[in-house]
Amino acid sequence: MTLARDRGSIGSHLDEHRRAWRDHRWGTGIDALRPGRTKHQGDEGMTEPRALIRSNADLVIVNPLAGALRHYTQQLEQMFDGSAISVAVLSIPEPSISGKSRLTWLWEYAKTLVKARRTRRSGGRVVVTWPVLGHFDRIVAPLLSGRQTSVVMHDPRPLVRAVGYGTVVVKIANLLAPKRSLIVHSALAAEHLPGSARSVVQLPHPLLSSMTSPVRPASPVVRVLGQWKPDRDVSLLESLATFLPSSRLEIVGRGWPPVPGWIVRDEFVSERELDGLIRTSSSVLIPYRRYYQSGIAARAIEAAVPVIGRSDELSSMTGRDYPFLLRSDANVRDWVDMIRSAIDSEPVVLERVRAVATTRALDGWKTWAR
Repeated sequence: MTLARDRGSIGSHLDEHRRAWRDHRWGTGIDALRPGRTKHQGDEGMTEPRALIRSNADLVIVNPLAGALRHYTQQLEQMFDGSAISVAVLSIPEPSISGKSRLTWLWEYAKTLVKARRTRRSGGRVVVTWPVLGHFDRIVAPLLSGRQTSVVMHDPRPLVRAVGYGTVVVKIANLLAPKRSLIVHSALAAEHLPGSARSVVQLPHPLLSSMTSPVRPASPVVRVLGQWKPDRDVSLLESLATFLPSSRLEIVGRGWPPVPGWIVRDEFVSERELDGLIRTSSSVLIPYRRYYQSGIAARAIEAAVPVIGRSDELSSMTGRDYPFLLRSDANVRDWVDMIRSAIDSEPVVLERVRAVATTRALDGWKTWAR
C-alpha cells in the first residue's frame, strides 16, 4: 500500500515536471501563488521559473511586450506584494527580442490569452498591458481570456500608424466589447478615446514606493530621457538652453537629433543606467506637445526626483498639488522658473509626493482588482 502510494506520488511529480517543461518551452508556464505574491514566466529566458504548480490567481497580467514594458509590468505586479490579491504574470517577447516573426508573436499572444483564462480564478481579472491589435483587442482578449479582461490603452491616438485604430474598428469594438474593457491612466487619455465612455476605466499609472534616494549632483543637471518621438518639443528645449547656462543639459535616448545647447546621447541605455540617470538628475523634463502618460515620469516620482511637465498630462499621476506642474499654455519663462524651483527643492517635499502618489496608485488598482 505504501509502495503504491509512493509510486503515485512519484508519477504525479513526474507529470508535474513534464507539464512545467512544456509550459516553459512554449513561454506560458505559471506557478502557484500565495496572496500578495507575483510571478513572471514566459519571458523566454528573461526570467527564471520559481515553481511548478498551477494557480488560480486573482489577477493575471498578460504582457505582450516583454522587453519594452518589462518595468511597467514589474511596477504593476509588485504593487500587490503583501496584499490579499494574488497575481500571475504571463509575458511574450516581442519580435525585436525573440527574433521570431510577427505572425508567430501574434499566435503566441493568442495562446497566452487562452492560458490566462485557465490561470485566473473564477471571477478573477485579466489585464493586457498593451493592445497588440489596437481596438480589436477589446473583442479578442475578452473572447479568449474571459469577459473580465481589460486592455491598457497607452496611446489613444498613436503617434505613428498602427493596426486597429481606424474609425470602423473603433465603432465595431464599441458595439461588441464588454463594458469597461479599456484602462487609461489619465483624464486626457479618456477624453481623447473615441466612442462610448462606458468602455473606459481610469486608473493611476502603476507606481512603487522605492526606498532609494536621489543623488544630488554638485552642479545642476537637467535631463530629458527616453527615445525620440515626433511630439517632442525641440523648439522648447532650444529656448530653454539660452536661459540655463549654469546647468548641464542632457538628452539621452535613441533617435534624437542634435539640439543646440544640449548634450545629446543618441543611444539605448540599460534599465540600470536609466535608473542611475534619473537618480542623479536635478530635474527631469517631459517636453511633449502631447502625451497621455510617461514611464520616465513614473520612475522619477518613484525615485523622489523632480519631474516637470504640463498639468493636463502629469496631474493624474502626481495629484493636483504637485509643485512642478505647468499650465497647458506655459511659456519658456514658466518652464525656466519651474526648473529653477525644482533644483532648489527640498528632498522631503519629493518624498512626501512619492508616498502620496504610490498610495493613490495602489488604492485605485486594489479597488479595481477586487
